[in-house]
Amino acid sequence: MSRAQKKLNQNNIEMRKTIEQDLKDFLASGKKIQTIPMGVSGQDKMGRSKNIVISRKRRTAIRAT
Repeated sequence: MSRAQKKLNQNNIEMRKTIEQDLKDFLASGKKIQTIPMGVSGQDKMGRSKNIVISRKRRTAIRAT
């Protein structure tokens, strides 16, 4: 195993421990994990788009002289 692989594996182990601790803290605070049934999505039932507005800044046209 190369040094990079060992470091990557160590980082993964640390990340898993962090996630596990965060999950324990989340549940200990009284919060619950919601299970979403298969086939349910966040899409609008009417088929409308859910666009996200990033900026309301208007684009200006570049004029050639």
